[in-house]
Amino acid sequence: MDGKYGLHDFFESSFAEDYIAYTEYLVRRSVTGISASCELLRELADKQGTKKDSELIEGIMTMCCELMRNAELSKALISDPDSKSCFGVVRTDAFLADLAANCGAVTAGRCRIVLGECSASLVRTDSNILRLLLLSFIRRYSLANDADINEFEAFCEETGKNVKIHIRASGTFVDGECIGLPDVFETYPDETVKGLAVRIGAEAQMSGDEITAVIPLAEGEKSAVLEAPSPELGDTFFDPFNLMLRDIPHNR
Repeated sequence: MDGKYGLHDFFESSFAEDYIAYTEYLVRRSVTGISASCELLRELADKQGTKKDSELIEGIMTMCCELMRNAELSKALISDPDSKSCFGVVRTDAFLADLAANCGAVTAGRCRIVLGECSASLVRTDSNILRLLLLSFIRRYSLANDADINEFEAFCEETGKNVKIHIRASGTFVDGECIGLPDVFETYPDETVKGLAVRIGAEAQMSGDEITAVIPLAEGEKSAVLEAPSPELGDTFFDPFNLMLRDIPHNR
């Protein structure tokens, strides 16, 4: 590699995908080991440690979340856009209700999603990447917002053969062009949105304080088995809501 075409040549090569996938695997393996060690340290700190010991452990776990968040984005963005192996049938109103409940729970009410009118539509998509897409937007604007409570409105509607899912931020936000996020969504938000959308069979656009995802209706799926909602909070520390929203500040 040389000159300004070095990175372009790298990402055009067949080596790039394997390299990124291997790096993502190493991050996951390392974070698993670090977090397991932190659990043991937390038990010791609870018995004979100080408040600073506990704060240090929480800081390490927050850094682990940052690593895992980037690993999740990398995994999603290098996945085969033509593969439908992870697709399932999702009911949009239930999906948004689950999103709202978990966002409020993991942030102790600092991130509030108010549900507007939601059509009970069925779509066939990858619910994990759809959740990651919407949470990336919520995270970006929650960190940019100079308010104690970050409020959003979520609603969805059928338009012809598609369903439009909207997440709209309320209130006044500071310029979100560069807010110091340690992930690809900071520098390349539009590219990330489009890259995630194409992998869930959708189109998505972020403009101003809103993100819209347009997903085709699932045909002939009226009696299909629906995907289960996201895992209960607490089932795993690295659930998508904890990864994306754990570091939303408590006080401004």
